[in-house]
Amino acid sequence: MVATLRRSTLPTVLVEGQEDMRIYRWVEARLGIRAANVLPTGGRDKLLSVYERRQEFSSLPVAFVADKDMWLFSGIPSNYAGVIWTEGYSVENDLYAGAELEDLLDAEEAQAQQQLLDAIAEWFAFEVEEYLAERHYEVSHHCDRVVPRGHTQIDENFRKSRGFRSPGERMHRQIKSEYQLQLRGKQLFQILERFLNAPNRGTRYNVASLQEIALKMTPAHPLMSRLMQEIEQAVADQ
Repeated sequence: MVATLRRSTLPTVLVEGQEDMRIYRWVEARLGIRAANVLPTGGRDKLLSVYERRQEFSSLPVAFVADKDMWLFSGIPSNYAGVIWTEGYSVENDLYAGAELEDLLDAEEAQAQQQLLDAIAEWFAFEVEEYLAERHYEVSHHCDRVVPRGHTQIDENFRKSRGFRSPGERMHRQIKSEYQLQLRGKQLFQILERFLNAPNRGTRYNVASLQEIALKMTPAHPLMSRLMQEIEQAVADQ
C-alpha cells in the first residue's frame, strides 16, 4: 500500500476494509473531490500502520478514515490524532444513527425489535466489560447466534459456551440508551434485517438496501456529513 501511495498523484481516502467500500463509494460520489481514490487497507491495524509511515508519501493528499471500534470505550491513543474517526463504534453506526430506519417497522415489529435490542445490548455490555478488564472478548457474533430467530433472550447454549455473566447495571444501561452509536453497527443492521426482510413481509429490505436508504434518502445526515467534510478538509489541507 505504501508503495502504491508513493506512485500515486490522485487525492486518496484510505478506509479499513472491503466491506466498508460500498458506503465510502457513496460518500465519494457526494464529495467535492470527484477524482479521489477510495482504497481499502485490509483492516484498522493495517490502516494505522500506513498512517505511521505517512511521511514516505507526504506530498500526496491522503485522508485516513477508521472505525473507533472498542476504542470508543477506552479512548483513542493520542498518536493517531490525525486519523478521521467515526463518531460511533463504526461507520455503520454513523450511518444508522443519522437515519430514521426504524420508522420502517410496524408497531408489532418495533416492539419485538426493542426486545431483541435489549438482549443484544446485555450481551454486548458484557463484552465491553471483558475488553476493559483486558480479558478475551468477542463482538463479531451474528445476532442469530446470540439470540436465535423466534427468540428474545440470549441463547442458553451461547451463554454457556461464551462464559456469559450479567454485566454491571451501569454499562448495560449505557449501551441500551446509546445503542445507535455504541452497539456494533453490523449488529444493528442485522437486527433490522431480521424484521424488515422476514419471508412473510410484503415489502422487504436487506442490509444493503437499508444502508443505501440511510445514506441516499436522508436529507440532513449530520454524522455522515461530518465524515464527508472532514475527509474533504483533510485532502484539501495537504
